[in-house]
Amino acid sequence: MRPGLDTLRAYYADADGRRTARLLAQIVAPAVRTDASARLLAMGYPAPLLQGLDPARVERLCMVMPADQGARAWPRRGPCCAVSARETDLPFTEALFDQALLVHALEFADPPKLLRELWRVLAPAGELILIVPNRAGVWTHFESTPFGQGQPYGRNGLSALLREAMFEPVAWKTALVAPPVRGLKWLDRPLTRLLPALGGIHFVLARKTDGLAVSPVGRVQRASRAGAAARQPAPDLPREPHRRAPPPP
Repeated sequence: MRPGLDTLRAYYADADGRRTARLLAQIVAPAVRTDASARLLAMGYPAPLLQGLDPARVERLCMVMPADQGARAWPRRGPCCAVSARETDLPFTEALFDQALLVHALEFADPPKLLRELWRVLAPAGELILIVPNRAGVWTHFESTPFGQGQPYGRNGLSALLREAMFEPVAWKTALVAPPVRGLKWLDRPLTRLLPALGGIHFVLARKTDGLAVSPVGRVQRASRAGAAARQPAPDLPREPHRRAPPPP
């Protein structure tokens, strides 16, 4: 079940939530474009990770908060960039954004439909930035955090899901290895060095493709073999022996 807006706001208002937001923002910030031509779609509840982003400095920025989660105005100052909408039916035209950032989104949605809709609104070679709970991490067992709710993903399953939706992962990282228990947060850095695969979340940067290079069953290899076969000369067919026509009567 998706946590409501009040639950998410309460978590990130707490000291542990603010620390989690700072750690995740350090991972996300280098991947998010902030130049004057940037066009970013943020979805779910990514506001705590975008505190340093000024909407006035980018070309386009829209934050979609799911209707079943609840929405609020964002940012606090200046024109509102937030909208409440269905994740699988976005009110945007095709190829309107260069990047899409998802936080507290994929694990609560219909993944194939959501990813297909994101593919539609992203420009060619557009990028998808994901923060998703890691099935192998300990955070998924703590329902007191938003990362302990929804559908967690293993790396192989998430990779297959993205490729099926015509997104190719190009960067991958895990974070939040230490359990979300006060007094143990100091273990996060040493445990990250020792057990990087057991982070509580996956950070994934994936790129939109045309579908030719992302099939898990080797669509490209099959196409290459088919093309090579098409270029081969056709084999000679056996011919019937020539028979002289009988003389007319």
